[in-house]
Amino acid sequence: MSVLEWQQVSLDLGEFALRDVSLRVGSGDWISIVGPTGSGKTLLLEVAAGFLRPDSGNVVLRGTNATHSPPEARSLAYVPQDDLLFPHLNVEDNLRFGMRGSRARQAEACNRMANELGIAHLLHRRVDAISGGEAQRVALGRGLLFGADILLLDECTSALDEETRAETGLFLQRWKRDHELTIVQVTHDRSEAHRLGDLVVSLRDGRIETVLRSERPPLVEELPPLIVSNQKGTPDGSSILADQTSR
Repeated sequence: MSVLEWQQVSLDLGEFALRDVSLRVGSGDWISIVGPTGSGKTLLLEVAAGFLRPDSGNVVLRGTNATHSPPEARSLAYVPQDDLLFPHLNVEDNLRFGMRGSRARQAEACNRMANELGIAHLLHRRVDAISGGEAQRVALGRGLLFGADILLLDECTSALDEETRAETGLFLQRWKRDHELTIVQVTHDRSEAHRLGDLVVSLRDGRIETVLRSERPPLVEELPPLIVSNQKGTPDGSSILADQTSR
């Protein structure tokens, strides 16, 4: 079943554009979007998230036309390359932002997430006192803890070293499996795209150039499930976690 679809979407912002893009994302899919700088990768996510409205075409979410719906009504989690953490909150409070449930359950889920992402030692640190890679992991954890069923990732591990990026990718594969998550990921790393994605979509000059099915072996089939509590997103779509970012 399709949970996200771009239907003949076009948008011209001058330097960046989408031209008649049609793409369907099935429930539980991991779609990797690759392409050169300026090809429209981030634009595609921003249109899906509702930060930008297409000049023509439609965005369909869970079978409903959401083209004119505001971001807060779409029940998506969007993690940009620029982490957009709240500077007045420490790492723990950034992770817990928007979570539902008792404070005790929030704290338990937050601590487990921090351990999985290797940032437990940073929970009480100010966000201006952590590195770029650490900030990206905080933003990713915040997106996952909010509990939306569709996660849009825009180069959100670009500041990580190769080993940490690989570990984070494996963690995301496990989380996706255990929580029936759908992921659309923008990346410049084609090897990562093929390693993680079910489909690899290549954009060039605002158009889809190729769509390839990954032939990778399952990464997480034999791994035990994660134990991080899942906080489901709310029906009113309040799981949008970031504002518009660079294209």
